[in-house]
Order: sequence, then C-alpha cells, then structure tokens
Amino acid sequence: MELGARDRKQFEEDGYLVVRNLITGNDLVELDRMIDRLLDGELNPETDYQGWMPEHFYTFWEPEMKDRTDKPRRERVRLMSNMFHHHRYFRAIGSHHSIYEVISFLFQSGVQMFSDTVFMKPAHHGIEAAMHQDTSFWPKLEPNAMNFWLAIDPATVENGCLHLIPGSHTVDLPHHNHPIQGNLLYENEVEIEKLIPIEMDSGDGIFFNSGLVHKSFPNRSDHSRRAYAAVYGAENLRHLEPWKLSTLAGDVPDYSFELIEPPIGAG
Repeated sequence: MELGARDRKQFEEDGYLVVRNLITGNDLVELDRMIDRLLDGELNPETDYQGWMPEHFYTFWEPEMKDRTDKPRRERVRLMSNMFHHHRYFRAIGSHHSIYEVISFLFQSGVQMFSDTVFMKPAHHGIEAAMHQDTSFWPKLEPNAMNFWLAIDPATVENGCLHLIPGSHTVDLPHHNHPIQGNLLYENEVEIEKLIPIEMDSGDGIFFNSGLVHKSFPNRSDHSRRAYAAVYGAENLRHLEPWKLSTLAGDVPDYSFELIEPPIGAG
C-alpha cells in the first residue's frame, strides 16, 4: 500500500481518506462469513474484559423489529458492538495489518483501539443514521479519535452509503439527544449543501476524524448494506476531560483505549 504526503494532507484538511481494496481475498471472504454468523446470533462472547463477560454482544434493533420472528434475525438487527473486546476473531480483524498501516501513517504513531461495531442496514427498511459527529459521544480527546468504516457489501446512494461534510471536523458542535439515534445535529445547524456521498465497493475502507459531520440515509434498495467499523486513537492520546462514554447500551464495563501491537505485515 502506497501512502504519501498528499494522503495525509487530505486527511488533515478534509477530515477523511478513502482507501480502495483495503481488505481483499480470503480476509474479506472470512469477514463476510463471520459478520453473517454474528448477525444470525451464532457467535457469543468468548473472552472477558477485565473480568467482565457479557451474555451476548451488545445489539440494537431496527425500530419495531426486535420481536418480528417472521423475519430472519439479520434483517432485524441495526448494529452490534464491542466484539473486539470479547471475541478473538474480531480482535484480530480490528488489528489487521492493512488497517493498522493506514492509521499509524495518519497518526504518525502507534495505534490504540477503543471499540468496533457491525452496522447492518437491511434491505427496504434499514433506517437512517442521523447527522452527527462521533466526538459528541465521548469526552474531548487530543488528538481526536479516528473512525474506520469498511464496506462489506457495496455501499451506494440507494442503499444508504455514508454521506459527509468535508472539513467539518475542526469544530465541535452542540448536539441534541434522541432516544434512537443518540446524539444528532439538525440540518439547519450545518452546511448541508456541502454534504457528499461516499460510495464504496466491498473491501473499500474510509478513515475519518471523529469530528467529521456525517450521516447515512435509509436503505431503499433490494440489498443489505453491511459494514464493519471501529474507533482508534493515537498512541499519545490524551483525555482532556474525565472519561465516561455516552452509550445507549445501558450498563457496560469501563472500556478504554487499548494499545495494540503492530501486526505482522504492517510496515
């Protein structure tokens, strides 16, 4: 993978960098398979986090879909999270050498990982993710955390690909609380005319500053839009405020950023 000064400049100025064909071949095939197993409820937590072992992975459902047993489970799940802390496979994929290489290049440092999430936007009814900055979900950090988002299915405008506002990562905006979306921004509070779609093929990845304003629209297509996402920090990350994660998951352990070893193949 060839990354240079132009890539770092784009990330710094626009707040994001798209890397095509980031995960390919058998690695992508296996991730595809494991995500389906996760969404189908076939995987359970197998490793503890500082003594904490949840019964199930944290799961959020599409509105009014949790008890719809007439539909397959994978068509009812909205997202599942924190597999990295509780399953060996997801710890390995979250530390994949191709992902690590880009993040360490952009941070110019070692890499810490905080959490991971599988986003499932089912065909026809996958709801939108409202406009927001991820910095609204945790106390201020220096430097900002970095979000990673990998397309498992092709992500298109029709099925709800990411939309973002380039350069919007430099100011933390006040958010509004919502019972389903968590924290959100109203469209009249941002430069909505600058919102652009980021269409991606399977295996493409986007790395973006956690302060970047972004959203996704509902899935109006006949195809699902699955994605694997994670939050990373620089090795020299500083917490500028007391750390307490804002979450819709209820009581969770005090997860924190964890330094990960450079994987074999990263260079």
